[in-house]
Amino acid sequence: MAAQAQGSCDRRQALIAALWIFAAAVAIAAWVVLGIFMSNKFPAEAPKYSVAVAAVAGLDPALDLSARGRPMLSPVFNVTVHIDNTRNAFHRTCVPDLLAAEVSYGDAFLGRGTLPKICAGTRRQAEGVVRAWGQDLVVPWFLRDQLAGELAAGEAEVDVHLMRPHRSSLLVCKAKIGGGLSRCREPESAW
Repeated sequence: MAAQAQGSCDRRQALIAALWIFAAAVAIAAWVVLGIFMSNKFPAEAPKYSVAVAAVAGLDPALDLSARGRPMLSPVFNVTVHIDNTRNAFHRTCVPDLLAAEVSYGDAFLGRGTLPKICAGTRRQAEGVVRAWGQDLVVPWFLRDQLAGELAAGEAEVDVHLMRPHRSSLLVCKAKIGGGLSRCREPESAW
């Protein structure tokens, strides 16, 4: 009789232990499912920045770049800055006032302009346009010839640096002139 009572008690303890293990597994699975649901419902990814150089004046391959009698250039760029904050459900993001867009080609400065304040709300996108310009710039002939050839082929790319007021790069972008949006990245020594 004692052996039978002992066996019944052992089975009851084994059943209770199995129920606790099952309950713990269900709780862990519920937390995982809840975490996945919350991360999809309320994502918190950093915003993504892109630029496009929609139009340029003063860099005509036949008139401006190859004219040996005209040693100076005065280009003007329309640079669109795009913020994609659609993967962030918690914070809006803004490009601060006095941020500048600086355009260069092969380390030759081509233009600079001040960006207006641009803000993208949570799960939103925003764009702003800056006119970057340079006046009476001396660009080496080998770069002018290279740029003229790339522009004629529709393949010219410029570097666009989004700069803080104290002249350090916040974002570095490579944009095709007349092309669509190009993703920006942080420079190696951003901070």
